[in-house]
Amino acid sequence: MIARYVWADLIRNPRRTLATMVGVTLGVGLSCAVLFFVDGLSASMTQRAVAPLPIDMQRVLNTPVAAHLQLDQRIVPDGQVQAGAVVRVHLTVRNADVVPANEVVVRSEPPSGFAFMQGSASLGGTTIDSASGNPFFVGVSKAGLNLGTIDAGATRAIEYAATASAGADLSKLPFRSTVSSREALTPIDANAAARVELGRLAADIAGLDGVAFAAQLSFADLPSGALESGSHTEPRPARVFGFDGGYVGHDHTIRLTEGKQLAGYGLLTAEAARSMGVGVGGRVSVGLPDGSQMGVPISGIVDLSRARSLFASRLGNHFEVFQYVPASVVVDPAMFAEVVLPAFERAATHRGERVKSLPTREVDIGVKRELLNADPSTALKQTERIGASVSAVAGRQDFLLDNISNTLSVARADANVAKRLFLFLGVPGGLLAAMLAAYAGNVLAAAQRREQATLRIRGASRRHLLAMLTLRVLCITVVGSIVGVALGYTSAALVVGNATLTRAATGRLVASGVLGTLIGLLATGAALYITGRRSIDREINEDRSRVEARVPVWRRYRLDLVGVFVVAVATAIAVKASAFNGVPGSVYVGRSVQLPLALLVLPIAAWIAGGLLAGRCFASILRARSARSTSDFARPLRLLYRLSMRRRSWAVAEAAVVVGLIVALGTSLAVFTASYGQAKAADARYVTGSDIRITPTPGNDRTYRSADRSEFQIDGVGTVTPVVYSTQNVIIQSHRTSDPMNLAALDATAYAHIAPLKDNQFSTSTAARAIKSLATQPDAVLLNANQADFLQAQVGDTVQVLLARGTAEQVQAKLKVVGLFERLPGFPDGVDALMNLAKHEAALSTTVPNFFLAQTVNASDVTLDRAVTALRNGPAAGGGLNIESRATALAKDQSSLAALNIRGLLDLDSTYALAMGTVAIAIFVFGLLLQRRREYVTLRAQGLHPRAIRTLIAAEAGTVAVAGCVSGVVVGLVMGVYFINVLRPLFVLTPPYHVPVGSVLGVVASVLVATTVTSVAASSLVNRLRATELLRDE
Repeated sequence: MIARYVWADLIRNPRRTLATMVGVTLGVGLSCAVLFFVDGLSASMTQRAVAPLPIDMQRVLNTPVAAHLQLDQRIVPDGQVQAGAVVRVHLTVRNADVVPANEVVVRSEPPSGFAFMQGSASLGGTTIDSASGNPFFVGVSKAGLNLGTIDAGATRAIEYAATASAGADLSKLPFRSTVSSREALTPIDANAAARVELGRLAADIAGLDGVAFAAQLSFADLPSGALESGSHTEPRPARVFGFDGGYVGHDHTIRLTEGKQLAGYGLLTAEAARSMGVGVGGRVSVGLPDGSQMGVPISGIVDLSRARSLFASRLGNHFEVFQYVPASVVVDPAMFAEVVLPAFERAATHRGERVKSLPTREVDIGVKRELLNADPSTALKQTERIGASVSAVAGRQDFLLDNISNTLSVARADANVAKRLFLFLGVPGGLLAAMLAAYAGNVLAAAQRREQATLRIRGASRRHLLAMLTLRVLCITVVGSIVGVALGYTSAALVVGNATLTRAATGRLVASGVLGTLIGLLATGAALYITGRRSIDREINEDRSRVEARVPVWRRYRLDLVGVFVVAVATAIAVKASAFNGVPGSVYVGRSVQLPLALLVLPIAAWIAGGLLAGRCFASILRARSARSTSDFARPLRLLYRLSMRRRSWAVAEAAVVVGLIVALGTSLAVFTASYGQAKAADARYVTGSDIRITPTPGNDRTYRSADRSEFQIDGVGTVTPVVYSTQNVIIQSHRTSDPMNLAALDATAYAHIAPLKDNQFSTSTAARAIKSLATQPDAVLLNANQADFLQAQVGDTVQVLLARGTAEQVQAKLKVVGLFERLPGFPDGVDALMNLAKHEAALSTTVPNFFLAQTVNASDVTLDRAVTALRNGPAAGGGLNIESRATALAKDQSSLAALNIRGLLDLDSTYALAMGTVAIAIFVFGLLLQRRREYVTLRAQGLHPRAIRTLIAAEAGTVAVAGCVSGVVVGLVMGVYFINVLRPLFVLTPPYHVPVGSVLGVVASVLVATTVTSVAASSLVNRLRATELLRDE
């Protein structure tokens, strides 16, 4: 009976049912859309994180040369021994290499419970002096016994004895013995497995599950003059690589510009080929450290200038620093192993000689990325298992650089931060849906009051009314939730793409759908039920007199004022404690960005408290009494409007609060989105150095000089400045110390004009003053503050700068330190010193710019696209120039969160918020018709024209919309400040506060349009009002 009545009531009042259901649908839809969006985003973070990696793992050998020492250990007896038993240790050192091993040291330590027996040690049958104790474990440093040089193929036999102080099982307490040499500093354990050759190691690793490829890579650094071709000698330091065509196929940063790679032949870098005049079919001679020469026929010219995997340092103090060597030659792995490696071994093992830089030998590994789980956390576990399997193949002779696991560990943390961030950003939408449902319940409850009174007269008890309310809310929320889930999935798919969304696991999507439905149901269903129950609990007398609504809690206790005060105090505390700073992320050190997400409570609190405070102020304005003139009676419509606004001030203010909260959310999201985009653009411009970077490729036959900058000043391009820069290109010496550093030489005046310099980047003065000092003093230099501290140099000191270090043209320049800086735009690999280009060219006549920085004539993206297109179709048409712009640049160490589709989430929130705004206006307008139709019929009976009633309704709705828009824009601008500061750690530069006037006006216009449309729709209902409405029960 009750169920049939509820169903009939829902069908009989379709507008009321639909208005209530729309709020539920939007609430559930928004909750599900946010969760689906997060699932799709997380599912794409694995591929996004690993995409830049050319090599996933690197297994680097510890002992690349002369490491064929073997130590055999035999214990007699080797099982259970009794207290006082004598155990003899037999050690045999064997040099299985083809060269001698120098300064061979044997170290042996008895286990706990065993003591060395004095006089028992012998070497080759000759007793070793052991009066002071164990000669294989001496002193505080526990040094071993130096056996001197062991010739190739020779062995050394060692024996000693130890006594047991108690019974023990030697299988559980082994004697620890190692051997090392000058060439192989890493100790080799006794009875260790024989070293596996690099080719065999690569083949074994390639056969592991999850490994896509395993290619061997070897390289060695050579001094200046090591490369020759006929009468031409390459003056720069050189590097020889050993890898094959398979390696080239796996690393897209290695680009063959001419010819191809063949077994028995070599590849020559374009810079070295141009310097020595060698082409395909030519031949170069490589001088090796033992004095021998290796002839290499050239089958191809290669560009290695972007191959970070080849030139990233493996040394701890400069780990992963890109140190490009232009003069390089590539041979196949067999030639490297048969010619280059033995030469280094002979040089390294020659007594009295030391090779400064030994060859590096490694296996570079790629995993099967298509098998990785879409979730970074699960993918990390997969790569860690693969890494463990790789390390287990012939282990304990090398170390593993697990690049992909390091990247995924950061991506996992970033994904977790992104989920919390997005859920926080979605909270206002969920609260808004609950508020909308509560507002709808309050407005529509008045229409049910007389019906409920009639039911009670006919015998319905409070229990019956609550049962009907529960069924009504249940029906509305169930149907609204079903539609909401479908709407949420569809809207999320439209934003992130269906392909991205389907990449997420089905179970995760189902869980998100269930969770989103529960959140939506709890928010909107609870709001509907609570408002309905409050209406039922009110006293309804038999003559249906109007009962005044109780004052809401927030008005009664002035919670809006309290909230604004609390937000202000909390903000002041957070600013003073630098809580908004967070911790920037770094892929380099494996650290995820740490956003102060807890502070997102502040913008939400400011949103609610500000919206309520604006409603209180608006109600006060409406209630303000003004002197009534006789002209008011001549204008009855105006008088009716003023009386209606004053009499229903709080009802109008509550509607304005809802609209204001909606506009505030849309405004804050518009500000946040625009500022986020500006921050990304500013960071990209900072990384690039200006709007465009023009880099001559190594394969370019033309040498660009500083004077050639004018060739790049074409359509859309303004100022252009040449830059001389490379890593470790100079040695800077102070009165205390010296160190290799990265120096850049440029036109200081032009650089100040085109680069995004900031005052906080300079330690001793403003940016303009520091650059001016550099520009006006030819012998000036700016130093990085950290490097200046290392050099113990201060402003005013003189430093010696060795230009073109390591070449025959190296020259020393005396420069004066005129300023210190923290960092500079345009140098993602870091810059330690900045000097004048004119001074560099005067000191070194062969100075050639490494790249050019160019600024567009204005900051628009259209101009940038036009300039890039003009450059690519003009000077770069032949492929000799690489054109990069701020549109594609991203800092290599920047958090991946900076590249996320945050705008997509904000579009979701904004779309749903505007839909809710439309519904709120519609509920207000149609609520007027439900609550006041007796009043409107009476006015018509007294002679008021229907057009005047329509005007009155439109005026009241317009007042709500305008008041809500004004307060909403103000509150939204404040919220935007909080959102922007919370995301500050994502970017290199401090994000700017940018107000997109067009977007904000769009939010306001959408609310005003919704008001107009609903007012027009209400006009048709006013025309159908009849006098019989006075007799209706509802």
